[in-house]
Amino acid sequence: MIRHVVGITWNLAGLFLMPFVLGFVCALFFEVSEVGDTLPFLLLVSALVIVPSFLALLVGVSWKSARELRLLRQSGRYSTASALATVHRHVSIVTPRGWAVLVAGGFFIVFTLGMKWADLSLVAVMALTVFYGVVSASAFLSAFIVSNFETQLKSRANVERQMSPAVVLSGEPAEERFIFRRVPVPPFYFLLVEDPLPDRLATTSRYAVGAGARRAELIVGGRIRRSPRGTYRLGPAHIYYQDAIGFTQVSVASLATTELKVLPRFRHLLIVEPPRSRLERPDILTRPHRFPTEDHFRFRDYHAGDDTRRIHWKLSVKTGRLQLRVPETREISTKNVLLVLDAYLPAGRMLADSVGVEEVLDKLVETWISLAKELIDRGDRVSLCCVARNKDGVPGVEVMAAQKGGHVRWQDLGARVVWQGTHDLDRLLGEAAELSHAVVVSSRFQAPPPAPFAGESLTWVYLPPEKALGERDPTLLASLAGSPVRAFLWFFRLPFPVGSDENAFFAQLRIFRQHAM
Repeated sequence: MIRHVVGITWNLAGLFLMPFVLGFVCALFFEVSEVGDTLPFLLLVSALVIVPSFLALLVGVSWKSARELRLLRQSGRYSTASALATVHRHVSIVTPRGWAVLVAGGFFIVFTLGMKWADLSLVAVMALTVFYGVVSASAFLSAFIVSNFETQLKSRANVERQMSPAVVLSGEPAEERFIFRRVPVPPFYFLLVEDPLPDRLATTSRYAVGAGARRAELIVGGRIRRSPRGTYRLGPAHIYYQDAIGFTQVSVASLATTELKVLPRFRHLLIVEPPRSRLERPDILTRPHRFPTEDHFRFRDYHAGDDTRRIHWKLSVKTGRLQLRVPETREISTKNVLLVLDAYLPAGRMLADSVGVEEVLDKLVETWISLAKELIDRGDRVSLCCVARNKDGVPGVEVMAAQKGGHVRWQDLGARVVWQGTHDLDRLLGEAAELSHAVVVSSRFQAPPPAPFAGESLTWVYLPPEKALGERDPTLLASLAGSPVRAFLWFFRLPFPVGSDENAFFAQLRIFRQHAM
């Protein structure tokens, strides 16, 4: 609340009183007799420019804030904090470029009074006149712009957002599109759309359209830089008007939402030296050894009444007692397998923004669905069990019967898997039947719960987190430029189109810091 109060006070009082305060302070320390002749002219300009700007901003903010506060009261969400936040949002119409011009005008005021150079005051007057003129126009038009925008959206205008395609595989390209249909754009203004997408997508949506948006349809779009596994709900986007000079911006709406679903890929599972066993009931992942021209078999001692045709005479001679070949009908028969994905990560065990945690989960999901495909190809009946977000975004336990031809359903379930700290492994293994095997795919960071397993066998497939992360990320200099010299030139070249705000020194410094983080 304090931040909102300070912001409102500065944008209302400080914005318009700063030139007078600077002039008064300078008059206390400098000799201003030589520039005193221009005082009537400066006061006249102030009366004609600064005062109308203040009144226009006051009227526009009052108009927009009253409407929004009325809606908050009707919806039951009104509070002192929400009211201050609403007024603060509507009163903050000056952009960083506008503040730079205002500071430059104040600098020339101080420089004029300090150097006793009356002619230099013309620069300060021109800078402040242009600034307050634009602020006055934007403040006066803001109320009508917002009202007209909302009216047009209810009648014939529309802002639509979509992904093309909306469902992709991990690593495949996806494009974001905004479709404007008869959206009103006043002369000398641009309509800007901005939305910082989730960090994993490494993309910020920022588009600007001019008067062309008033036509029947205008489409703008851009490519998503990264597409890691997951379900992403994008929006609502921040839509606002900005004057052609870039001094002010007027927020009009927050809308245009869409979804992007990135499905995990199937990985090729390479089993080196598969485990072999002579146990009657081996592990579910154990593959019986197959000799040339022979079926799968094991050996046991001969008992009275056994079929003598199954006696292995060579092995009997070597061991000194009769050995019987037992067909591997039990191991090659269909088994019920519960394939569990362990994504349990309780709060406090690891930071939510730890580097590489989501990448570890991506690898786990890929191994999980790939192992399901491998078991189904062997003839087993597989059920997938995990904790995934439902359509409301709430994590819950889901069990799905994996069938041939249903790979897309497995991938959709894998895309909704998240780290969670509510359902531990014992809760997931409780979904297993008595006559079933369980296989747990995990990169667990702590010991599993000591609960007994009611099924026939329990097998762990452990993926070390450091193996899941893959190769080390490139250094900052390598990711930015490839060499220290080229990185130094980053501040002196124009990486963005000419005229873009991102080409400014401080904007590039902010980008550099984002890469460094």
